[in-house]
Amino acid sequence: MIPRVTKREAELKAEFGRVLAQRLPGFVSQRLLDAGAPDRAIVGGGSTTFLEFKHGTPDFDSPGNQELAAMRLEAAGDCRYVIWRENANGSDKRTLIVRPRFLHYFRTTWELRADETFAGFNHLSVVEWLRRKHRV
Repeated sequence: MIPRVTKREAELKAEFGRVLAQRLPGFVSQRLLDAGAPDRAIVGGGSTTFLEFKHGTPDFDSPGNQELAAMRLEAAGDCRYVIWRENANGSDKRTLIVRPRFLHYFRTTWELRADETFAGFNHLSVVEWLRRKHRV
């Protein structure tokens, strides 16, 4: 029997927050607590990116109201999913940055298209992606 990986989404979000604060101290990370809202609004360099974090082992829950809100934010501004994905046995860890409309597409086709894919659970690469995106 292959052991299942434990979900660590809260721990991974906290680690990401520490790396963001260290590398981009002028940025503001605001937690969003409304039902269906993305996890964070990241503000810096005069722009905002909404991020929804998921830990896929390899699957994850994605409520319909959350996907709809994320797609609406993507259409009106900027929103992405950060997915820390690994196989059920803990191997093949990757970090993906995915547009909400592509996540919705994945739900119907099983083809996941990512803007960026990084080896491991790579918080630094996500922060550097934000730096480039926000032009700082």
